[in-house]
Order: sequence, then C-alpha cells, then structure tokens
Amino acid sequence: MQQWGAERIAELAALVGAAVPEEDLTPDELLTALYDQPGVVLGPADGSGALALGVGRDAHGTLVAAVRLIVVRPDRRREGLGTRLLELAESWALERRARRLELGGLLPFALWPGVDPAGPLAALAASHGYVDVGGSSSFAVPASFRAPVPEGVTLRRAVGDDDHTAVTLAVAAMWPRWSDEVARALDHGTCHGAFATSPTDPEGRGREVVGLGCHSITRATSVGPLVVHPNDRRRGIGAALLGQICRDLMIADFPAAEVPGVDDGDVEVEGFLVAAGATVRRRHRRMVKHLDG
Repeated sequence: MQQWGAERIAELAALVGAAVPEEDLTPDELLTALYDQPGVVLGPADGSGALALGVGRDAHGTLVAAVRLIVVRPDRRREGLGTRLLELAESWALERRARRLELGGLLPFALWPGVDPAGPLAALAASHGYVDVGGSSSFAVPASFRAPVPEGVTLRRAVGDDDHTAVTLAVAAMWPRWSDEVARALDHGTCHGAFATSPTDPEGRGREVVGLGCHSITRATSVGPLVVHPNDRRRGIGAALLGQICRDLMIADFPAAEVPGVDDGDVEVEGFLVAAGATVRRRHRRMVKHLDG
C-alpha cells in the first residue's frame, strides 16, 4: 500500500465516482474532508482501491480512529481487497493507540455518519468483528423552508472580525466539540449567527451569541452544527437559522438541505425537522470495532 498525497486528488475522485457514483462527491469535498484534518489516505499502487483514516478524541476524551473512506473499484471487487483495507485500518489505529475504530464516525469533517446498512461494507465489517451500536438518519429539508426570526434576536452571516471573535468565544465556552467545524464555516462564509438584541442596542445589531447555524463545511448542502443556547430554546431560533441555511442553498440552486446523523429515537430533533417539512433521505448504521480488548 502507498500513501496518497493531495496531488492525487483527481485520481481519488475518479475512483470514488466509479465506486459510489450516487454520492456525487467532488474533488473539493474529498480534499476538504480527507486532507485538511490530520489523517492519511492509503491505496494500492494500481489505484484499485483507497482507504482514508483519521484519529481524534471523542466527547469523553477517548482516542478514536475513524475510517473516513473505503472504496474498491468495481472491476476489482470480490478479490479480497476490501478485507485487506479493513485489516490495514485496524493496524494503523492500533499503532496510534486508538481505543476503537469506527466506520464513518463523528470525527470532524466526516463524509458519512456511519455505514449504509444495505451496502456491502456493512456485511464485510460485521464479518470482521465490527459491532452495530446504533442507527441514524439523514433528513432532507426543502430549500424553500423559511421561519420568522423571533423577537429580541437578529440573524446575520458571521463575516466581520467582531462577529468572528464573538462566535469563536461562544463556541469555546458553550459548544467546544464543534470548534473545528465552526472555524471552517467561518472561513467559508457559511456560518449564520443568532445574536440577542436589547432596548439599549439602538441599531439592533446584538453581540451575545445565542445560536449558530452552519452548512456545507465538508459536503455541499450538509447542515451542521446547528445549535441554540439551552436558555433560548423553543423560541424559534433554530428554525430561523435553518431557514437562513435553506435560503443560501436555494440561491445556489440546491433543492434541499441535508441534516445528517440524527440518532434513531431522538424524537425532539426529528419533530423539529418534520415540522420544517423534512423527510428521511437515507439511513446509516454506526459500526465500531473495539481495540482495547
């Protein structure tokens, strides 16, 4: 196996396009997801497959490795290459002292939140000791969705230095797990902030961040993070932020926004999305292999 540098992104995109054409992943999306965050892309010298890996810490501080991408060219399937790539992923994770290895996973800038339960990877992983630890759904929200901005709040795209600072500090204080994603959204201009206003703020600008809505950080149309301060929930701020995201995507000629990784049984989030006209687009299973015995 060889390490594939970013100079091979066109070759990687062609391979992904042949292996999973329905995903319609662009070279820019692959570059952003696989090379801008520490990790590695490996593949055979003949370009018949590819494996992308990353390592980081979960919300509990546990060191976790993730398979961000694993693909085999259609004409080279059923030759054992998928098995060899999975075994390579496990060795790579063990060398870095990861406690577990996830397929998809929740590392920053993931391409998928899990495994397609109907795809060949799910069966292959199960046969190699991966355990199904839960499912999630991706919801499609029509780009036509809009919601009113509640009283006492102003929404705006976070583009100026003052807004960047306010958002960065708010994320560090309230949503530190989303720091990498929000930082990238700020760089891309795809972060909308909800700011509290007051009678002493004559211009209605607001500086206190009470919510954030970001999109297209790795994949175009993908929503997240979308967060609201606990004290300001159930006021319509989240819906208003989602409406702003949908407006961005409509202007860019996308028919829908996709909200990935909604855990099965999360009634509150599902209800919020269904109220916005969302429907389930696809489902994933979270598959994990524990490496610590």
